[in-house]
Amino acid sequence: MSKYFVIKKTKYNYPNEHYRFDIVKDSEFDLEKATKILLAYETINDNEDVSFHLQQVDLLLTKSDTQPLVLTEEVA
Repeated sequence: MSKYFVIKKTKYNYPNEHYRFDIVKDSEFDLEKATKILLAYETINDNEDVSFHLQQVDLLLTKSDTQPLVLTEEVA
């Protein structure tokens, strides 16, 4: 099952236009929960420079059972 981040995008205009992206609640959620969180934040958001988005999590980044790659002398 896919997991999603809720991303907060903030637009800044000084000194030049640029954006900052933050993960809401620093956690991933299933699609239903992420959508509910997204809708809740969008509902209470009154700042036009802030928007919220869903981003699917790359499962390779979240697997905790993977072992690190061990380099041998041949490769190093």
